[in-house]
Amino acid sequence: MKTQPYTVRRIVQETSDVRSYILEFGDHPFSFTPGQFVIFNLNANQQAPLTISSSPHDQKYFQVTVKRIGNFGTQFYDNVQIGDTLYASEPMGQFKLQTENLDPICFIGRDYCITAARSFFYYLLIQQPQRRMTLFHEISDPDQILYQNEFKFFEQNSPLTRILILDQPNRPAGWNGGLGRLTPIMLRSLYLENTNTKFFAAGEHAEIKFYQQLFQSAEIPKQNIAVERWS
Repeated sequence: MKTQPYTVRRIVQETSDVRSYILEFGDHPFSFTPGQFVIFNLNANQQAPLTISSSPHDQKYFQVTVKRIGNFGTQFYDNVQIGDTLYASEPMGQFKLQTENLDPICFIGRDYCITAARSFFYYLLIQQPQRRMTLFHEISDPDQILYQNEFKFFEQNSPLTRILILDQPNRPAGWNGGLGRLTPIMLRSLYLENTNTKFFAAGEHAEIKFYQQLFQSAEIPKQNIAVERWS
């Protein structure tokens, strides 16, 4: 697999164990569709796909977001520094936004699995501001809200409606979002509002299994659904 070098120019601490890495295109720019990933090589024995979390409109940089989990994620998080040169493949993957229409979007993810949602959102903000996007972000802890400041800033007068759902039985002090898990009724109501709505779900194996059951219970047509399993 052919790879090209990209230099880390900035690191953003998103949560206590999640960081975003902004890399300079340099002499090897590439185009991509929101939702696609690139494969990073840390060394000869360590490589993994990382979803691009930036907009394809960015001309000089692209961004990936990494959680300190698993062997690859932990090594990346602990060792990659500003100024490092990393090698990455061309973008790939079929979990991607359909940019040729204005169908509403519903994106579903838990904790750190919403990186593609950021890419979706910034594309819409610039290119299709009239297109609606609903983000159901399930979180295990209030400290795991990814891109909180960015999304909160844009929630007014933007294509984004963000619904936070905390997977805990009791409401912590100061928590104003939902509790529990996403339900078929939530998805079904969106679908009935507009039957062209496209549903995207990204997550680890257990979450994807749960979301697929939700889609089935909500009677969402298969042609309206795209899923990406991270492990």
